[in-house]
Amino acid sequence: MHLLQTFVEAVADRLHAATDAHARAQGLVVQRLPWGGRRIGHPMVGRYAAARRERLLHGDADAIDRMFLDAPQPAGRR
Repeated sequence: MHLLQTFVEAVADRLHAATDAHARAQGLVVQRLPWGGRRIGHPMVGRYAAARRERLLHGDADAIDRMFLDAPQPAGRR
């Protein structure tokens, strides 16, 4: 099984090389996942989410936050 996984990951690396390089050139982070998968994201997303959580905890919600907080919740989630 290990040999098969290594082979699949090598093929995926070759197939995704150009896309990975393009994403890195734009400042994105490319994370290799098992079996040749990729996760591409922006390095600042975690900081933005933490800052937004802090803002919400201190009661300083902007219009978009208020819209989501005031939206009716689906049944079973209250």
